[in-house]
Amino acid sequence: MPVHVEEMTSEVAVLDGDLPLSERQLEKLAALVLARLEEKKRAERQTREATALRHQVRPPLPVAE
Repeated sequence: MPVHVEEMTSEVAVLDGDLPLSERQLEKLAALVLARLEEKKRAERQTREATALRHQVRPPLPVAE
């Protein structure tokens, strides 16, 4: 049976004799997948921000009048 979770689609096979996943189990699985996708996005964002080149690395020096 196809399972679609936001940006990911996967085919899940159930063998004869195996009990299919209940609605509650599918919801828990989907929530886990969404949490892992969010963790991956957060880690990618942190890596990108940590290695980004910036125009300025410290605040400007005060101007003496």
